[in-house]
Amino acid sequence: MNVLVLGATGYIGAAVTERLVAAGHRVTAASRSAGPATVPAGATPVAVDLTDPAAVAALVTDDVDTVVHAAAPLGDADLPLVEALAGTGRPLLWTSGIWVLGRTGGADEDAPVAPIAIVGPRRRVEENVLAAGGVVLRPGVVHGRGGGSIPGLLVAWAQQLGHGRWVGGDESPRWPMVHVDDLADLYLLALTAARPGTVLHGVTEPGVRAGELARAAARGQGAEATAVAWPEADAATELGAPFAEALGLDQVVTADRARALGWSPGRPGAADDLATGSYVPAG
Repeated sequence: MNVLVLGATGYIGAAVTERLVAAGHRVTAASRSAGPATVPAGATPVAVDLTDPAAVAALVTDDVDTVVHAAAPLGDADLPLVEALAGTGRPLLWTSGIWVLGRTGGADEDAPVAPIAIVGPRRRVEENVLAAGGVVLRPGVVHGRGGGSIPGLLVAWAQQLGHGRWVGGDESPRWPMVHVDDLADLYLLALTAARPGTVLHGVTEPGVRAGELARAAARGQGAEATAVAWPEADAATELGAPFAEALGLDQVVTADRARALGWSPGRPGAADDLATGSYVPAG
C-alpha cells in the first residue's frame, strides 16, 4: 500500500511512518519541515504547507492508496483540508483526540462528544471526516520515547520544582494514556481493518491519576517523589485558560472498538515510563 502521511516529522507522525515502513508499505512523508534528515528512513520526504488544502490535495496522486493525517490539529483551518482530501476519493485516517469527549467517567467510541474550549472545532472536523467515509482516531495522552508535550511538562516541573505537580484540586484528574509505539500499531491496523465512517480510541490505560504520573516524573528525575496540586485558576495565568482546563480535565476513556479489531498493546505504562523508562536521564 502507498500511504501519504501528513505531519510525518511530528511526535505521532514519525512513529506512524516508521511503523508503516517496517510493515512494508511505501510511505510519502509530508510536513512543512520534511527532508531526508528529518523523516524516518525508508520514507520519501515531501515538504508541504499543511495549511494549504490545494497543495496537500495535490500530493494525492494516482498511486496514493490512502491518507493518514497525523499532524497537530489546526482548528477551523482543518475544515477546508478535510474537504480537499475528501474530494480526492482516497480513504482518510484523521487524528483527533480524547479531549473532544469532555469530562467523562467512562466513554467508549460511541459516546457523545462535548469538546472543551481548546479543541472546540474538532466536533465539526470529525463529523466531516466521518461523513466522507473516513476513520477518526482519538489518541489519549501520548507518552514514550522520552517525548510528548504533556509528559515533557511533568518532567520539566519535576526538574524545576524538585517535586511533581499536577493541575487541579486535591484529587488529581484522571488521564487516558497511550504509548506512542502502541498507538502506531493501531494506525497500521486501522488502515486495513477499520470500517469507513467509524471512530477508534487509541487508549491503553483508561484513566491514570495525574498525581501518580507527576510523582513518577519526579522519581525519574531524581527529585522528591511527591506531587502537589496547582489550582487551575493559578495555572491559567501561566499556561492560558484553555490548556489549564485540558490538564485539569478528568476523563476515563476505553478503546473497545480498537481492541475488537485485534489491537493488543503491550508497551510500558505511563507511570513506569516516567519513573524508570524513556524519560529518565541517561547516566
